[in-house]
Amino acid sequence: MSTLTAPDPVSTAGASIHPAIVDAVRASLDKTYSAFFTERPEPIEYLEHHEGPCIAGIISFVGDRSFTFSWILKKETAPNVAQKFCGFEIPFESADMGDMAGELVNVIAGEIIAQLERRGMKASMSLPTVARGAPLELIPEVGPSIANLEYTSSEGGFWLRLAAAKTIAQRLPGR
Repeated sequence: MSTLTAPDPVSTAGASIHPAIVDAVRASLDKTYSAFFTERPEPIEYLEHHEGPCIAGIISFVGDRSFTFSWILKKETAPNVAQKFCGFEIPFESADMGDMAGELVNVIAGEIIAQLERRGMKASMSLPTVARGAPLELIPEVGPSIANLEYTSSEGGFWLRLAAAKTIAQRLPGR
């Protein structure tokens, strides 16, 4: 299995994704995914855009560094993940698929909190939000940094998206 190094944090208007956050997210995904699906997903080069239908579980984190974490599943991947996670079939278009995406991202986010604490960072998380679209477009506030981490697994392809939030000082006019 190949491994990719964490991307250099992108910095825009003073907001950046701290490397410890990227490391914590990757470690959380590896631990959580392998617990439910008996294998670690394999990182691949990010393709930048996916045209087809997707569903995303989204959670915000506030603390030492504020950011949003999204786990985006392709339409072809989501039912496979749901089958293994829940133990029964869930159609992509169903409300149950939204519940599954929200619950699974919540589990991963709990592990992200633990991983951040191991790295000396404090954070709290929001309740999950779920978005579905064809194509899915997640639009961050103007100026935050974005990191996209794409993976493949026996269940199919998916990617993670991290968006760093601006601090209050960065939101003030003239900054």
